[in-house]
Amino acid sequence: MGSQQQTNVLLQAHADLVTDAAYDYYGLRLATCGLDHKIKIWVLDESTGSLTAEDEWRAHDAPIVKLSWAHPENGSVVASCSFDRTVKIWEERKHEAKSARWANRAILTEARGSVRSLEFAPQHFGLKLATLSTDMQLRIYECMEMPSLSGWTVIEEFDLSVLPSPVHTSSQGTPTLTSAHLDPSGLPSTVSAVPPGLNPSTTRPSGLTSLAQIPGTNLQQAEHESGGVDGGDGIPPVPTRDHLGSREADGGWSLSWCKDKWWGQVIAVACGTTNVLKIIEFPTAQHPITHLELRHDPPASKPPKNSHAYHPQHPPQVLAITSVAWAPSCGRSYHLVATGSRDCMVRIWKLKPPKRVGAEGEDGRWSGSLIADFADHGASIGRVEWNVTGTILSSAGDDGQVRLFKQAYGSTWRGVGGFTTEQMDDSDDGMVEERP
Repeated sequence: MGSQQQTNVLLQAHADLVTDAAYDYYGLRLATCGLDHKIKIWVLDESTGSLTAEDEWRAHDAPIVKLSWAHPENGSVVASCSFDRTVKIWEERKHEAKSARWANRAILTEARGSVRSLEFAPQHFGLKLATLSTDMQLRIYECMEMPSLSGWTVIEEFDLSVLPSPVHTSSQGTPTLTSAHLDPSGLPSTVSAVPPGLNPSTTRPSGLTSLAQIPGTNLQQAEHESGGVDGGDGIPPVPTRDHLGSREADGGWSLSWCKDKWWGQVIAVACGTTNVLKIIEFPTAQHPITHLELRHDPPASKPPKNSHAYHPQHPPQVLAITSVAWAPSCGRSYHLVATGSRDCMVRIWKLKPPKRVGAEGEDGRWSGSLIADFADHGASIGRVEWNVTGTILSSAGDDGQVRLFKQAYGSTWRGVGGFTTEQMDDSDDGMVEERP
């Protein structure tokens, strides 16, 4: 590949580890947060491509986990969540002094555990905010007082561990041979209800990112626990601590809204230490409906040597999903949802809505299958995100790499390159080699 110019390095962006970064609707401003309890707003200079810090303030009393921008029709509004068990709504007041430009309009305190993920709903559903916390509760808030933003009401709240599973069980699916890392037999995936005897409420919650799991987490320790130590044959082993999955830091907490309004208010949710991705709808004046539960099984045999989801010294393990991203549909008749997991895998799921809403049988149900998975990172996945058209998927892992994936001819998915997140010397372009 040709060299890539490094356009921006935000040196010392925060006094501690940066836990999240989110662009606004137009991609002209970037909000960042970290373990230093602060939020920073950066403004893009379109002529030079550089980002300049515009505002900075202490937003919470504990490390901040996640940020989300509201649609610009609602003004310049940012929501933040933290280990202090609160969600805060911030609004920019452009004519105020810089020290008081961002005002705290509301504090949402319903969570009984640290709040690990949040996202504003698509604008066509109104000013709504979904939050996910370690008390296993998914909450949907709606702003009832516009434009003051001071009144927020919980319109939906339920425990994900007791939410009824889908009535029907779909058949197994296998991923398409999209990557050089896939075994011909594929990695089995299922779309089904929770097996009898499995009680998700016995699991404990997760870390906010793969490296920023709890306040005071040591980076070297986090890398070791996420499988960053070479297993001797060049394959980083999957974590094998005693009681793996029994700690909050072993889980994953993420949600993502369906961007298409035609299928109602639908959210993809992964929480706790299970490997289950739930597709949940919130019909008006009805109880939430779980349309699908997608789960990937650990490989039963050793895949090709390039795969990092298995190590010969360790048995297959079920590891948590750490990140979920629902792709914009852009006219497709189906949906794509990407997940990143602690088993070092990036996965792409294909969801098909019902052919006729309310119809009996298969025509009236959602279906899902795993169409691609990649083990390129060889380390726990911290984040997955789609571009605005839902055609390119990016992923970031504990290996310090951002990797890109795109659909190729024949509806197969393949890696198209990537770049390192570390600052490079002038002699190094920082690019990851493109897969042939």
